[in-house]
Amino acid sequence: MLKLTRRTLMAAAAATVALAGTAQAADWPGRKITLIVPYSAGGSADRVARNIAPFLEKELGTSIVVENRPGASSQIGTSMFLAKPADANTLLLNAQPYFSASIALQSAPYSVDDLEVLNVHNVGNISITVKSDSPYETFADMNDAIKAKPGEVSIGTVRGGASHMLTLLLADKLGWDARIVTYDSGAPVRTAILGGQIASSTNGAVSDAAMKPEVRSLAISTSTGISAFPDTPYINDVLADYGVDVPEIGDVRFLAVKAGTKDAYPERFQKLLNAYEAVMANPEYQAILQEQGAAEETAFRGPDESTKIVKDMDALMQTYKSAFGG
Repeated sequence: MLKLTRRTLMAAAAATVALAGTAQAADWPGRKITLIVPYSAGGSADRVARNIAPFLEKELGTSIVVENRPGASSQIGTSMFLAKPADANTLLLNAQPYFSASIALQSAPYSVDDLEVLNVHNVGNISITVKSDSPYETFADMNDAIKAKPGEVSIGTVRGGASHMLTLLLADKLGWDARIVTYDSGAPVRTAILGGQIASSTNGAVSDAAMKPEVRSLAISTSTGISAFPDTPYINDVLADYGVDVPEIGDVRFLAVKAGTKDAYPERFQKLLNAYEAVMANPEYQAILQEQGAAEETAFRGPDESTKIVKDMDALMQTYKSAFGG
């Protein structure tokens, strides 16, 4: 009769665990995956989720159900996501700085450390926009007007978003006393600029470009530029004349799993990440991005770079929360 040593038994147990993990990775997902979007259907985050879901389905060999769970500035959907197990069967498509705004301004019971970010899907460029017949031909013209008429020059923006944050950063760095008018979404900001209710706006560049030739852009928020406003300067190039700068900033849409997933299910995490990267390289998906004008803002950055972007936005929100009213 064969006598088994303690070392032999331990080795056999380890091999069994390894084989189980491999089988588990091969079998996963094996059932539907839920992708929670804590915003209303039809918005930019929802559009990202619904565009990418069919391609992820093909890569993973399963169905992906997109669930819109709006409310309380994304708290409802985010809380539902965090109530699920950390097993990669539930994903979250969220956006910064809205995610951090719910924490800083509304005391949401979670933090960025409750997420493991797979990828920052895109960073939407922000445009400082005026009507084509505006007296502000350049950013310097607008800055001079704000300094000459404290409290009179109006800037429209979306409350709690990256455009609002950019406005507050500029006000802080340049000592502006401007009349900041906030709206619930980008559409009414565009309506207000076209109707002359506001003198300027900070808003999504791609959407603002759809208003051309009725508007022009004085500056954009990231150094990558955008073909929709090919001649518009990068904001920090403009600000160099004043001896200040601002962080690169935009509406950040990202995909995440619950914290703890990578340690508990490393094979699932990697399989999901590989599928995501494959989708981003898919010519059919790239064609959709091109058609929607989002290709320049979209990239596969990976977990490390993406987590830094999300956390940097969180730090900015904490720094400026008093300016937001929090």
